[in-house]
Amino acid sequence: MSGVNGVSGHPPAAEAYLRAATWPLPRAARQEARAELLAYLWQLRLDAEVRGLDPEAAWRSALEEAGPAWRCALGLARVHSLGTVRAALLVAVALGGAAYAVQRPDGPPALPVTGTEGRP
Repeated sequence: MSGVNGVSGHPPAAEAYLRAATWPLPRAARQEARAELLAYLWQLRLDAEVRGLDPEAAWRSALEEAGPAWRCALGLARVHSLGTVRAALLVAVALGGAAYAVQRPDGPPALPVTGTEGRP
């Protein structure tokens, strides 16, 4: 992980982690989630430096401590797209209920008569 990106201040491995962790997100949520994740990685890096690691080793430690990018991606996707999934589910249920209500304009079907009415 040699070298640090001069523009962003973080190494290419951190950039790859950010890309891998945020790719499944909707475009609108990706930038905000990326900024939050980068801040988290920086904090992990600073914590590692306080423990005595040099900056390069601190970045390696931060990325290891953050865990696999795929696990982070799943968590971020769950948080940032659950509202969309929930809304789609509610719309589907509402449309299904409406379709059921209009399929029988004459009301519910009559119950069959068995001839046992009036018996104790």
